[in-house]
Amino acid sequence: MFDDVHSVNEVSPPELQTIGDLTYSPGTDIPFGKSLRMGVTETIIFESAIEKGYQAGIQAHRAFLKEHNNCSPIMLDDHQFTLVMEHFKPRDLTPFNEGLWRMHFLVGWTCLYLGIVFDEG
Repeated sequence: MFDDVHSVNEVSPPELQTIGDLTYSPGTDIPFGKSLRMGVTETIIFESAIEKGYQAGIQAHRAFLKEHNNCSPIMLDDHQFTLVMEHFKPRDLTPFNEGLWRMHFLVGWTCLYLGIVFDEG
C-alpha cells in the first residue's frame, strides 16, 4: 500500500535523449556551456529548467537590488522568495521542470549573495 501512495506523488524525470554519440538528460544534466558542433555551426543542445532557473535567480536578485536602491546582496524569507519566484517563473514548465527551476532560482540568488557571481550591474 505504501508503494502505491508513494508512486502517485513522485514525478519521474524526462527520458534520456541522444544526439549523435551523445546521450543526455534534458531535465537533469547541467547544460552550462554544453554545445554541439555540426559542421561549421556550434549550437547549444538545450536550455533546461536548471539553467533558466539559475539565470533567473541572478537576474531577479539584481533587479530586486536596483528596485530597492540597495547595493548589498540580501537574502529573503520564504514568503518573500515565493513572491519573487512567482513573478519570474515561466508558465510553461512541467511539474518536474518547475521543481528544478525553483531550486536553481534559489541557487542563482544565493550565488550572487555569496559573491560567487559578481554583480556587474
